[in-house]
Amino acid sequence: MNDIITTACKFVTSSIGRKILVALTGACLLLFLVGHLAGNMTIFGGDVAAGDRSWIEYYATGLHSMPAWLLWSIRLGLLAVAMVHIVLAIVLKIENKNARTPYQREGTLKATISSRSMIYTGLLVLVFIVIHLWQLTINGDPAHCYSHVLELFQQPVWAIFYIVAILGLMMHVRHGLQSVLQTVGLSTRKVRPLYNLVSWAFAIIVCGAFILIPVCVMLGILK
Repeated sequence: MNDIITTACKFVTSSIGRKILVALTGACLLLFLVGHLAGNMTIFGGDVAAGDRSWIEYYATGLHSMPAWLLWSIRLGLLAVAMVHIVLAIVLKIENKNARTPYQREGTLKATISSRSMIYTGLLVLVFIVIHLWQLTINGDPAHCYSHVLELFQQPVWAIFYIVAILGLMMHVRHGLQSVLQTVGLSTRKVRPLYNLVSWAFAIIVCGAFILIPVCVMLGILK
């Protein structure tokens, strides 16, 4: 048992171990993001204008009808994954910054915007998640989820904030997915352009779908 604990501690305290954990937790969060998007897209289901109940309300009430212990286990599990991802990412950022020589620091100017802004976009997403949970989960009624979303995004300040935050998420996801592929050894010099394309396509499609909701509310398509 002591050997396992010692090995785990050495793994976490090593640079490569932290990189692997950041990549794995990032992959878990990406999977959650896709699942969350699938749930959000149900807002386009059901003829609400004709008096039908929106599919997103069935989806929301279905989640909240889960046993409390299971629902909170999922929530706390995601929180733990997110905290590990955030803390280790910050630690790696600080270590990399301190380890760079003046020549290497100059070389970072050639890095992509998304790679240089990972910490900032990550913090933006964190703030957004807290506000998003407060508005739509803690203070939201699952049975009236559709109308609550409409009321929120009919206010330009919240619609714009949501769109800006998702654009930050898009930049974060783009570089994050590419980093995951590189860390697990799937990104080589020959196939790196392909993975760069896949990362951009994934980020644009997923985040574009999220942005579609407030845009459709503001345009009156969802009403």
